[in-house]
Amino acid sequence: MAKILIVDDDELLLGIYAGSFRNEGFEVLTARDGQEAWDMLSGGNVPDVVFTGIIMPGMTGFELVGKIKSDPKLKNIVTVISSHRGRDEDRVLAKNMGVADFIIQGTTTPVEAIRRIRSLLGVQSNFKIAVSANQFDGSAFLNLLNKELGVVLPPTENQMILELERGDDGRFKIKLSE
Repeated sequence: MAKILIVDDDELLLGIYAGSFRNEGFEVLTARDGQEAWDMLSGGNVPDVVFTGIIMPGMTGFELVGKIKSDPKLKNIVTVISSHRGRDEDRVLAKNMGVADFIIQGTTTPVEAIRRIRSLLGVQSNFKIAVSANQFDGSAFLNLLNKELGVVLPPTENQMILELERGDDGRFKIKLSE
């Protein structure tokens, strides 16, 4: 189970993200500002990912990321910025600091934030992929699936959805729907 530390002074956002990540199987820690988060980290409570806002009292998200990246024991923690403004200069600073992702609140849903963080951690196990028979190699791919799976899908111009779900044994279950 992946452990995430969510840092934000906005109680509503903190609650929404904490509940969403918890419902998706993450172990969730929360802090209301960068200083509280730093105290947890330096006290040995080390998560797989720190998901932090930027502007907070005490210590900002960027100051927190700077401390994490400069500490040899913590520098490999995946860091993700959550921004309500989405300013280009903040995005550039985050990239220069080695932040793994920059999520804009209001544009990126909690579901998408979870998907992106799972992808960063390599723990995503379910995928939905759109396949169009009339674009690129979509038709050839659908024909291959028909042959390999021993089924016959009727020809369609509609987009198909390929769903992959990784089982506990590491093998994928495949579902194709229109």
